Amino acid sequence: MPGLVSIARVTRASTSLPTRTGLSGTGRNPQRIPWTVLGLVLGLVTLLLPVAGPAAARAGHAATTAASPLTVQLISMSPSTLPKRGKVVLEGTVTNSSSEPWTAINVYPFISHAPITARDQLADAAASDPATEVGNRITTPGDFASIGDLVPGEHTSFRIAVRVADLPTDGQDGVYWIGVHALGTNSAGSDSLADGRARTFIPRVTAANARASVAIVVPVREEVRRDATGRLLDASGWSDSLAPGGRLGRIAGFLSSAGALPETVLLDPAVLDAVTDLSAGNPPLSLGTHTKPTSTASPSRSEGRPNLTDQSTAAAWLVQVIAAARAHTALGLGYADPDVSALARHRPPLLKLAARLAAQTFSALNIPALPAVAPPDGWLDDASLSSIQPETVVLISDHAAPRTRTIWRTSKSQDLVFTDAEASAGGPGPTDPLTPLALRQRVISDAALSTQSASGGPLVISLPADWDPGTDWQQSNFFAGLNVPWLNLVGLDPSAQAGTPTIDAPLGYPASERRQEVRNANVKVAQSLVTTGNVLNRLLRSTNTVGHAVPGFALDSVSYHARGDQVAARNQAAATNNDLRSTMAKVGVLGTDFVTLSGGSGTLAVTLVNGLDQPITVGIRARTSTGDVRIEPVKPITMAAGEHTVLRLRADASSIGVTEVTLVPVTSNGLAAGTPLTFSLRTSKVGNLIWGVLAAGGLVLVLLIGRRIRQRIRERFLRRAGTLA
Repeated sequence: MPGLVSIARVTRASTSLPTRTGLSGTGRNPQRIPWTVLGLVLGLVTLLLPVAGPAAARAGHAATTAASPLTVQLISMSPSTLPKRGKVVLEGTVTNSSSEPWTAINVYPFISHAPITARDQLADAAASDPATEVGNRITTPGDFASIGDLVPGEHTSFRIAVRVADLPTDGQDGVYWIGVHALGTNSAGSDSLADGRARTFIPRVTAANARASVAIVVPVREEVRRDATGRLLDASGWSDSLAPGGRLGRIAGFLSSAGALPETVLLDPAVLDAVTDLSAGNPPLSLGTHTKPTSTASPSRSEGRPNLTDQSTAAAWLVQVIAAARAHTALGLGYADPDVSALARHRPPLLKLAARLAAQTFSALNIPALPAVAPPDGWLDDASLSSIQPETVVLISDHAAPRTRTIWRTSKSQDLVFTDAEASAGGPGPTDPLTPLALRQRVISDAALSTQSASGGPLVISLPADWDPGTDWQQSNFFAGLNVPWLNLVGLDPSAQAGTPTIDAPLGYPASERRQEVRNANVKVAQSLVTTGNVLNRLLRSTNTVGHAVPGFALDSVSYHARGDQVAARNQAAATNNDLRSTMAKVGVLGTDFVTLSGGSGTLAVTLVNGLDQPITVGIRARTSTGDVRIEPVKPITMAAGEHTVLRLRADASSIGVTEVTLVPVTSNGLAAGTPLTFSLRTSKVGNLIWGVLAAGGLVLVLLIGRRIRQRIRERFLRRAGTLA
């Protein structure tokens, strides 16, 4: 064929396909049969496409990219599907990654002759060796680009527009390889082997009844870490990430680029609160309205305080993401993206707390988010479902073993969605499989091969938790390329699915996942910090965010992010807990170490101190070492900031001896708060004994006096009687 160099060394027979099972909860046959390439009778090389997961594929991409002297990046391809007529435009860059000059570089397009017709074949193709030549190089003048010479480290762009009529395909529906080869000359000369390459997929869909639905889930996730005062750590790093050129900034722009096309936003509310704090200057946790003047010094970025530009960037990012969440389907993760399987095992109430805090943040920002659980790695322990609130959307990966449908209901009434691991893994090497262009072409290709499948919900593509669209994401026109007549982009709202069946197969949870869960030590520290926050919140009378913020800080230590460094997360939570306890210690009871109580009852004078710069509500509850002493509790009273007040406590004793008494400051609901006073109380019956002795002596005296009077009367009577005689 004139103008073509045949480089189609790998072709699959299209008559035999790997077996798919039709039972719910089962996947495709894990044993894939290797396909012979054009047959030995033609004298060509037989090559087996390796079976590999996304991680193995990416490793292969990296290895091949490093070996290529010219690095080629495909940035844009238009249109995203093969049209009947017109042109296909390929744009990208070529970089000299070697240590010597390359001259007379040409960039040639290529395309495969026959299409891939099954998703199993497409998965194998995406994981294949990037050095495998899979199409026909087009060398017709005008159909390739000459980009000249490049010195080491230099790069340049290219643009190739090829007429569809010049593309040597067989015209059948399916998915074709397409890409470019860069060939040049170095000190060793030149040959016909590609010195750099980039490749992707392009589908052709002409069937009038072809229909496919796709849901794109875009995560807004990031690890949130704070110091003991509640300030966000690495504020400068956050500011850089939120800028339009940073990872989170690109995510925000990517979300906005969908326009009116449906998408699904997966939000961690802790990220939204963190950005809100940055927009306000990254203040520490506030207990309320301060009575002391605050510093007027200029904020220092090195001190964790973003400057005005950073604050403006954070505010703009927040507006952009909130607008996207309101305009599209929003799924709300539990606060701080908690490790669901671990908490369900160790302390399920923390999952309810995470859901409650998330609902508070979304309500405050007016985001109608559906509660969701979406483990970043796609694994969830079956036992966790009992601890997840009903009507929650649960997203897990099919782990390349597709189910008979993507949307189910669990036996616990949650909506269960299987995301497609293979399509979400992205495109083929040697370039990054997760660039927006590579992802778009993989998604639209998988969708094209799914047009005749039974409807069990859309093909669900969940982008990686740490996905970065990259510097050239805008040129890919990701969402515009998915806007084709046969493809229906949808928001992921499982509740809209009528007649969803209940799944009767286990989700599966490997032992390796359980070993990575956050440990019980982290859970205990988190619970302790939650308790501290609850106590402080009930103690304070001023308007504050302690009841929301402090439990959120605690959940940071049991998030999926904490799996990477559990000790650091645990220590940070413990430091915050100690700091807050030290703050509450400024509320306390003052008095003497030893008190004597004469008699069975009396009053004790103590001083209740509010050392905080906020008003509080506090009472006193007594604890005694024996049950023979009872001290009447002090009902909660309101105290102004810095106030000291003397209180008199009624004490009653039923025995004689020494009792240890502890007077504890308590909140309005009886939670211990602040610094207690412990003293020894000596109780005595000496006073009663003295009164008894005095009474007895008085009685004896009265009797003696009475006897004396009686004797005198008798004597007088006797004398008078003797005289008369």
